[in-house]
Amino acid sequence: MTRRAKILIFTVIWMGLLAYLTFGLRYSAAQADEVVCSAVRINIADSARYRFVTPQLIRRMLTESGQMPIGMPIHRIDTHGLEEQVGRMVAVRSVQAYTTLNGELHIDIRQRQPMVRVFNANGQSYYIDDAGLIMPPLTSFTAHVLVVSGNIREPFSPKANVNVMQWNDSLQHGQRPMICQLMELVHHIAGSEFWSAQVGQIYVDGPHDVRLVPTVGPHTVLLGGLDGFEGKLRKLRAFYSKALPHEGWNAYKAINLKYSNQIICTKR
Repeated sequence: MTRRAKILIFTVIWMGLLAYLTFGLRYSAAQADEVVCSAVRINIADSARYRFVTPQLIRRMLTESGQMPIGMPIHRIDTHGLEEQVGRMVAVRSVQAYTTLNGELHIDIRQRQPMVRVFNANGQSYYIDDAGLIMPPLTSFTAHVLVVSGNIREPFSPKANVNVMQWNDSLQHGQRPMICQLMELVHHIAGSEFWSAQVGQIYVDGPHDVRLVPTVGPHTVLLGGLDGFEGKLRKLRAFYSKALPHEGWNAYKAINLKYSNQIICTKR
């Protein structure tokens, strides 16, 4: 076979493949145009732990806004618009919407992860998530997280999505805002399996008077100020491991860590 004949055969084969692919794509597109949405599948990450967002809530929102796509041709579903609509929900971190050729709309949602709930001096309450952003409380669900309360006065209005730590370098009465100092303690507690299980609440009486309320035992822990709290907690853990097994968890009503190099305990 001559070289010219080989080139001709090669060209014919490629033209045939191109024609087949073009036809296949057009046929698939035509078929897709005829497919209507038969189901909406909503997947919410961490739904066993947090229920700020539920499939029922998403379905109700789609229905009330006239965006429920059941019966609509899937090529007409505005997945980008759905992502924007769902993404405006305060408890949603990210959302992805897409359709399948079998007529299903899938909506995959990741919820925000609250780290702490704050009750401030003005009677306001809000969550702070793991990105340091404020989440307003929702009436539909209460997250079981560390609670911080007491004499907390923020240098900002606690509104949705405010980044708490952007005030970390500002000063209130010569000190960093208490809420920023508290978030460092909260992160320390959250990063420790021991302290996450041990500390249930942080109470602020003043800038130099912070108390921990443990989940085990009737005592409170007097931290004093938050400067050097890591060292204070190391002392407390050593006390828990060495002294309390002998004395018992119910022996004390207060454990005072305010003073360096010593622990002062008040018995019940």
